[in-house]
Amino acid sequence: MDAYSGKYYTQGGEEQEATILFLKDKISIGLRNEHGEPRIVYWPYEQIIRDNFWKRGQSIVRCGTYPVQTIEVNEKEFADKLETILNEKDRSWLGRFMNKNQWRMIRMLTVFIVILVSAYIWLVPLLAERLAKRVPVSYEERLGDGIYNAIKPTFTIDVGKTAYINDFFRELNIDSKYNINITVVKEDVVNAFAMPGGNIVVYDKIIAGMNGYEELAALLSHEFTHVNEKHTTRSLFRQQASSLFMSIIFGDVGTIGNVIVGSADNLKGLSYSRKLEKDADLNGVKILSERKIDCYGFIHLFELLEKEIAQTGRESTEWINSHPDIEKRMAYTKANSLFNKNGVEINETLNTLFMKIKTAN
Repeated sequence: MDAYSGKYYTQGGEEQEATILFLKDKISIGLRNEHGEPRIVYWPYEQIIRDNFWKRGQSIVRCGTYPVQTIEVNEKEFADKLETILNEKDRSWLGRFMNKNQWRMIRMLTVFIVILVSAYIWLVPLLAERLAKRVPVSYEERLGDGIYNAIKPTFTIDVGKTAYINDFFRELNIDSKYNINITVVKEDVVNAFAMPGGNIVVYDKIIAGMNGYEELAALLSHEFTHVNEKHTTRSLFRQQASSLFMSIIFGDVGTIGNVIVGSADNLKGLSYSRKLEKDADLNGVKILSERKIDCYGFIHLFELLEKEIAQTGRESTEWINSHPDIEKRMAYTKANSLFNKNGVEINETLNTLFMKIKTAN
């Protein structure tokens, strides 16, 4: 029996050295507690989150229990062996099912599937979104932190820009029940996205294309609205509606958080409905207008996105894969009654912080 050496950690926890074995029905992870005494963690194969296990020169495997657990092994053989085991288990399950060959069971299964599909199409998305509106802030924060920790290893964080952009947002002085935390990531993509509970990620390329602090204020007020109005939570619950429905059937609603965290990478290109996208734009206009920040920051930001589409043809990010399209966003933004309603004043503090963000290394 081959043993592999690797690292084990949970969301927000410290890494531990681990000895990992493949058993018949589970993975065995040998650890030592704070007193140096041995302990073993077992992962049933059916709880492992199916993914491309070989990433960034490592075998990275996650278990879909809460909090999400992760192991990392610096050998590709580990990922290949796990994939083989999971594929064999899939085939063996199918074989047992097909051997039963009972038409009554097949008819019952067909009816059940029709009911599930009908519920998925019509009822479940509505149920999921209504549930999302009622989840407490504390749950959203745990969910958002889980998502952030799951995708953080893929980030190259710009520490200097991150510090200044959080100062910039605080200077906007926006009241919220959420603790907003913004991370600037080095990435050659024009994008920014929000997570449930208060985490916002901004790629440095979108900042590099900005010419004034008004554009950054527009971007952050838009993403803040997605957080504050639960847009991201509602969209994620709706996206995972089928998993939520199965959780309700089996009496374990809490597992929806595990499902969402397990698909955290999807958040980078999450599409909102036309209504939620428009709400975020117009609430952003309200925020800027109240602070006498030039609302043309939104228009210049939209022009930046149009330029990016023309140059790259890329329309896969939240800010560019917009609903409705950018021309319509410009039109309804400028037509809004709050657009520069209170006049415009130069905010030297925001301008200074913006220049620091632009020039920070």
